[in-house]
Amino acid sequence: MHLLTKTFCFFLIFAFIAGVPCSAAEAQPVNVRAAYPSVDVQYLPAYVAKAKGMFKDEGLDVELIVMLGGRSGVQALAGGGVHFVMQIGATLPAIWSGADFKIVAQMLNMLPFSLIVRPEIQRLEELRRKRIGLSVGTTTQALVHELFKIKGLDPDKGFEYVNIPGAAARIAALEKGLVAAAPISAPGDLKAIHAGFKRLVFFGDVLPEISATGLIASANYIKENSRIVEKMVRAIVRGTLAARDEPGVAIEVMQRFMKMSPDDARETYRIVRKSLTPVLTETGVRNMAGLVSGSAKIAQTKEPREYMDTVFINRALAELSKK
Repeated sequence: MHLLTKTFCFFLIFAFIAGVPCSAAEAQPVNVRAAYPSVDVQYLPAYVAKAKGMFKDEGLDVELIVMLGGRSGVQALAGGGVHFVMQIGATLPAIWSGADFKIVAQMLNMLPFSLIVRPEIQRLEELRRKRIGLSVGTTTQALVHELFKIKGLDPDKGFEYVNIPGAAARIAALEKGLVAAAPISAPGDLKAIHAGFKRLVFFGDVLPEISATGLIASANYIKENSRIVEKMVRAIVRGTLAARDEPGVAIEVMQRFMKMSPDDARETYRIVRKSLTPVLTETGVRNMAGLVSGSAKIAQTKEPREYMDTVFINRALAELSKK
């Protein structure tokens, strides 16, 4: 009996010790990598979700990774280097070329960019035969093309586009006189204005509802990791709603993540607050698709509904409405 008792105790101790690492491993948050092209207000809901522990609440350890230029993140998504990207427009050419990506969430339904110009520029027409700094083949070029069309100008005649990814590089190009204009999102637009340049146009004043930022993942990742996608979408929805409905939280996070002064954060928030909405619509995606397709001259081979997956966002909205 004594031997049996000792043996039984040994197995109990062994089972306890062996079980600890398993439980600890199960409790570890799941690493998720999400790429975006620049630190600006378009991604405010993700910053809020990160700062306020919303990802952590879902058991996720989310890395928000800056990859300059929208296409870099798309390439990383295609290659499995990241699990999500957050810029919608840059993914569309890849989708139309055969990439099986799905838009699963939205953060902003407006592109909060300003066309920043040198002080001597008074009208859009004056940009003819001058260089405009932007990310060629991405949403910023599409924005400028659409603006010119709305104002009755042919974007392909007399305008020179220079590939300059990122707000900081565009501001530096303005300062050196290398370009006369550049589309820049907050907080970069205010930095440029403080440096002596001016806002000629705010794109949000002239363009319709556009699905600008959100979450995009590969169909294969969604299929194999549906629970992670569900958790990620729910956190982004919570972040978007908090950014819209809690100004104090949003402004504090803007100061921390985007290194903005209190006054600049408040002014930027005033402009973008109305565009903070998690509701993904076919109209918004279609408008973005038309913008990108028209500027890049790429045929749309799929309808928006074919690369929208609203199951997760609708579920998250329904759950949160009950709380």
